[in-house]
Amino acid sequence: MKHFECPVIGRRPATEFICSGGSVGILLMEDGDAAREALFFGDATARVKREWWYHKPSRLWFVFERDTATDFVHSIELATKVSRDERV
Repeated sequence: MKHFECPVIGRRPATEFICSGGSVGILLMEDGDAAREALFFGDATARVKREWWYHKPSRLWFVFERDTATDFVHSIELATKVSRDERV
């Protein structure tokens, strides 16, 4: 079973977490004469990404820095410690 080494809650099984993805934003798209908004979740490029992960038992949000090609987690930090300018 895969585990994450979290500096806040210790070594936890990956099954306790839910990944909500990387960059999320709203894109303004032109549709003829009307503009419409579309939700996007970043690209599918294999690289190191910052992603939001939710830990179900503790009800805490974390930001993982994870290589999507190898699934290696470079860092984990509590989401409340991430400044507004750094949020993904």
